[in-house]
Amino acid sequence: MQNLKIFIADDHQILIDGIISFFNELEGFEVIGHANDGLSLLQEIATKTPDIILLDLNMPKLDGIATLKKLRGNYPNIKIIILSNYHQSQLIKETKALGADGYVLKNGSKSDLLNAIETIQSGKFYFPEEKEVDPNTPLVFTDEFMKKYQLTKREVEIIKLVCEALSSKEIGDKLFIGELTVTTHRRNILSKLGLKNTPALINFAKENGIA
Repeated sequence: MQNLKIFIADDHQILIDGIISFFNELEGFEVIGHANDGLSLLQEIATKTPDIILLDLNMPKLDGIATLKKLRGNYPNIKIIILSNYHQSQLIKETKALGADGYVLKNGSKSDLLNAIETIQSGKFYFPEEKEVDPNTPLVFTDEFMKKYQLTKREVEIIKLVCEALSSKEIGDKLFIGELTVTTHRRNILSKLGLKNTPALINFAKENGIA
């Protein structure tokens, strides 16, 4: 029986080394390559045919979401397991919708990774339970979240202040910027998120744990 061929894509080499060491101790697995960014991954697998790709979401040059889209379009038969630090409902839903086969948290155990591989090899999907964000807990705005919605830190600050029912002038005073600048930011935010008005923005904020 052939070994299951695995390719790892993550921007932290120490994590890649740990995963390689783990699989080297097991029978039936072979790590055939690794990459530290999305572009390198796509170049590497053009000449290699892994059965499974372990894909980090937060990578330079081409992030995990964009890489996932390209992989799913060009390599529909390769199984893809997302590696993530974040147990966030929005990220899980997004990767599932884009065609990932599984989603494994990096703070999980080695058995979690093995369970994910066994599950997807049996033709099923492996995703953690979608965890709603506690509105009383400050949300850490991950690179994945900001890249996904193309938001800047300033724009996230403004969204939070809009949810506090502050006017553009009040937001400007608080952030030491002009009212016109705030108005421009608000217009850009709505455009990026595809929203029509402030109530829709507030609803978006609540759904993503910003408000």
